[in-house]
Amino acid sequence: MTLRPLNPADIEEGLQRLNEIAQVIVSLLGEVSPRRREHSERVANLAAQFAESARLLEETGPYRLYLAGLLHDVGHIASPPMEEAADPAKDETRLRRHPVAAVQALSKFQGFAPLLPAVRHHHERFDGTGYPDRKAGEAIPLEARILRLVDCWDGLAAGPGSLERGAALARLRELAGGELDPGLVEPFVRFLESGEPPAGDFLARKEASLIRQSFAGILQKFSSGKLVPPAMPQVVFELRNVIKRQDSSVKDLADVLEKDPVLSLRLIAVARSPIYKGYGEVKSVQAAIPRLGFKETLSIVVAIANKSLYEARHPLHRVLMDKLWVHALASAYAAKLVAQSLLLEDPEGIFLMGLTHDVGKVVLLRAFADLPESATVSPETILSAIQDAHQSVGVMLVKRWGFGEEFARGIALHEKDELTADTHPAILAVHLANRLTRRMGYSFFDPGAEEPAAIVSARLLGVSSEVLEKVEARVREIVRDVAHLF
Repeated sequence: MTLRPLNPADIEEGLQRLNEIAQVIVSLLGEVSPRRREHSERVANLAAQFAESARLLEETGPYRLYLAGLLHDVGHIASPPMEEAADPAKDETRLRRHPVAAVQALSKFQGFAPLLPAVRHHHERFDGTGYPDRKAGEAIPLEARILRLVDCWDGLAAGPGSLERGAALARLRELAGGELDPGLVEPFVRFLESGEPPAGDFLARKEASLIRQSFAGILQKFSSGKLVPPAMPQVVFELRNVIKRQDSSVKDLADVLEKDPVLSLRLIAVARSPIYKGYGEVKSVQAAIPRLGFKETLSIVVAIANKSLYEARHPLHRVLMDKLWVHALASAYAAKLVAQSLLLEDPEGIFLMGLTHDVGKVVLLRAFADLPESATVSPETILSAIQDAHQSVGVMLVKRWGFGEEFARGIALHEKDELTADTHPAILAVHLANRLTRRMGYSFFDPGAEEPAAIVSARLLGVSSEVLEKVEARVREIVRDVAHLF
């Protein structure tokens, strides 16, 4: 029978919650016997991988088998590890009781009900001499027969006194028809001999695969025009056109900005913040513009307009968006400060490049947040998928916004270390700012042990350690004072 491919929407909503509960229970098992916990994790992963590869179970079957594998030995929590017990007769009684004890404990959780037959019968033998119910042949649930097979293999290949691989495989074949289902043994041997099973946690790998598929679909929609990226508010373009005119006045800029009351109020709030301190109270847009300057006014307006992209309904996505926003703002100010310290041209333009360097991540996260599976996915998995795809989306977006080829190159190169002395200084400044903000903790990524002055962009720009220390200190102050005002 050919099964249709697994769709993310087919995974039941409670699966993530059940996995979390199962992991807690297995942690308790690890307190009793670390060896049994490690065994349970190996059995869970290998059983699920085999069942999926051989198409033995339908739909969410491999996921449920994974959970049953994690939990199959939790009946041992109630007893000391066997190696610590003194009475062989009690050992045998306890051993035969642990599947029943596990079912009694797990039955308290309604969501575990579909797993209980596999857990109860994972020590039944195909010839009917197993326990606890002496079931035989296909009267034993298929999931339990798979667990018995993988449980046995783990004991042969990874348990105390384990055998060399060839001998373990030979022994497994000898057990076919007696302890093990002969219809499963040969497919399992072929599975093992086809190559090393994938390493790592089964659910984590499947989650990562599903997310990659989701993002591939999102990128395909972008490239085909079926998913329209957000537009920059019209007020930004109007303001840019006014600033380009040689004869523009403060009133001309104010007339444009006052068309958007929310934007105007936020601009005034930023102008009144400690980092833009000056003489006199700022109570209007016309008072804010001279304090900030024309180009800085444009930079802040673009930042305010960009902030609206970082909105999210789900708490998980909101946390990610907030972190992305702080990283973007910190990078923008860091890039501008580096530019000013080196007397580079157009520090306000470099500010905007720093602000938009990760906008592709924001757009992808917004699109992903609309998918049904997004609410149960771990932040680490989401960020990994976004990291792989965000630059191409960002390049497309800034071009659509009319920011030009240099902005697009800045986005394309901000994660790369293949930079040269011919790379535009603005791009180098943004690259350096991105790395500095990681060091300051305004990022999801580990900054590593590299000293700031050793970063390739810092060396190419010739920035000293003293300057970088001042930039870092100033950026921390700015983020503290204004990040919440946008």
